[in-house]
Amino acid sequence: MGVDVRSAGILDAVEQSAQSAVDTVAEQATEASVSAVNTAIEHGSPYRGIQSYVVEHDIGLVVMGTHGRSGIERYLLGSVAEKTVRTSPVPVMTVRQQE
Repeated sequence: MGVDVRSAGILDAVEQSAQSAVDTVAEQATEASVSAVNTAIEHGSPYRGIQSYVVEHDIGLVVMGTHGRSGIERYLLGSVAEKTVRTSPVPVMTVRQQE
């Protein structure tokens, strides 16, 4: 099977959605007087991408949101936050989403 011509459109939509999410969080952090905000959109394994970015850019703290899943839901879906906390070379602050 060849490449679906719709793939490029889907990828563009995903990239735009990711950029919008990152921009929103960066804006909120700036409004909350966070002095240094670094953002990036990476492809691949999320926790490995975070690790690489931390090392390559000399990041001192990772702040990330979490859904707070537990039990079978976490087991089935995995947890980027959990893997990041366990493997990060720097401190990780997780912020649970408000209900």
